[in-house]
Amino acid sequence: MNNEMTFSKNCNIAFVCFSSSFGGLELSILKLASEFNKRMADCLIIVPPDTSLAQSARQYDLKVELLKTKLKYGDIAASIHLARILRSHRIDVVVIMQSKDMSIVTVAHLLYPSTKLVFYQEMQFGINKRDILHTWMYSHLSLWITLTKKMKQEVIEHTRMPQERISVIPIGTDMKRFDPNLYNRETTRNQFGIPQAKIVIGVLGRIDPQKGQEEFIRAIPILLEHQTHLHFVIAGNETEGQNGFKKNLENLSIELGVSDEVQFLPFTDAVPEFMSALDIFVLPSHTETFGFVLVEAMAMGKAIVATNSGGVPEIITDGSTGLLVSPRDGQALADAILRLLKDQRRQSSFSSEARADALKRFDVARCVDQLVISLDTL
Repeated sequence: MNNEMTFSKNCNIAFVCFSSSFGGLELSILKLASEFNKRMADCLIIVPPDTSLAQSARQYDLKVELLKTKLKYGDIAASIHLARILRSHRIDVVVIMQSKDMSIVTVAHLLYPSTKLVFYQEMQFGINKRDILHTWMYSHLSLWITLTKKMKQEVIEHTRMPQERISVIPIGTDMKRFDPNLYNRETTRNQFGIPQAKIVIGVLGRIDPQKGQEEFIRAIPILLEHQTHLHFVIAGNETEGQNGFKKNLENLSIELGVSDEVQFLPFTDAVPEFMSALDIFVLPSHTETFGFVLVEAMAMGKAIVATNSGGVPEIITDGSTGLLVSPRDGQALADAILRLLKDQRRQSSFSSEARADALKRFDVARCVDQLVISLDTL
């Protein structure tokens, strides 16, 4: 591949992810690969066998190669196998989706140097990676993509990656699917067993101490002191290794005397339907790299209250497309929600502004166009 290569139909791209999990990262791979498939003839997903990601990739009609890894570092067999795959498919660009796969891909690059390496960073890191090993691996990257300016600054501070090879490109969502006009609130509330006659305030995300569901529950009795016709929904599954935290939340709601107004739902991939059933969406996370669910809530025209952690302030404009509060503060969370409940005009304004901003900045097709432009410069 030469410097004048453009991402036309003769460009071959591979997404590499040796994850056995299935969550936001894996869903974004499918989303990106599907969009790239619309723009080029050959888009390949390289994943471990017997994983949900491998199965879902086939359901998305994506080309799949299976590769099982055993070690994070020094897995020479996996690197040799990967190099053979890249060579057989004549891959021009390899997109690495998680940092722990970097070692295997870098060694494969030594064996098949014709390809360009791109790291698509979706998780924050706050530790120093200026050591010899990481510096060597990162030196093989043609491009490092972050989701936010904050993440880019962290890369500059904690690695030796040249600034000119770091681009900020947010991840987007399908605005045709996330269109509030496509969904009926009465229908979606019936779908999730949510009361029709109440104002519904909801949270969607992993059940995890870092996601702030405890502060959300602690805010509920404060809100119910001012308004009684409220219903609260917490949707999501427990993070692996956090078994028992959901039970702690249920016990807390009983202890605070609000269990009758708190509804727990399992994880759902019917996200636009879930958002349609809500009046206000809340993201109470202690820290949030990007907050992709915020983009989905904005696209569905929801009034939003979120914590000003991580990359969230780059998504939500405080006082325009939502309200931002400090993390770990149930009182502040309650106060912000109450401000929206008491001001229907502001709630309506936030809803329309959020939808307009999402269309402008976070349409997945537009975000992939930005990515294509960046890759064209390699």
